[in-house]
Amino acid sequence: MLKVRFKSKEGYKEYNLYVADNFFKRGLGLMFKNIGKNEGMIFYYRKRKLHIHTFFMRFPIDVIFLLDNKVVEVVRNLKPWRTYRSKVYSNSMIEIRSDDTLKIEVGDRIEIRR
Repeated sequence: MLKVRFKSKEGYKEYNLYVADNFFKRGLGLMFKNIGKNEGMIFYYRKRKLHIHTFFMRFPIDVIFLLDNKVVEVVRNLKPWRTYRSKVYSNSMIEIRSDDTLKIEVGDRIEIRR
């Protein structure tokens, strides 16, 4: 499990991230899971544009696309049973429960640690 810290209206919020670093883990993602409000998942892959879905998910998510730990796209409040095609290239992605207090913006650098 990894940790990441994001700016929020209250200061900073830290999240524990499950790692999806192989085909099976990336395919299953957060489907059928019920994660805590300070948990999420990080996906690693080769540089590309992604087409994601929220089928079988139980809650809306915020999706943060990263290129070498720099935020390149943010999708907020992606509801269950939706699809989304990223507009930019990335090589990792973080999915967390939707949180309107987070102040994540394109250009932010993200520190991920073990």
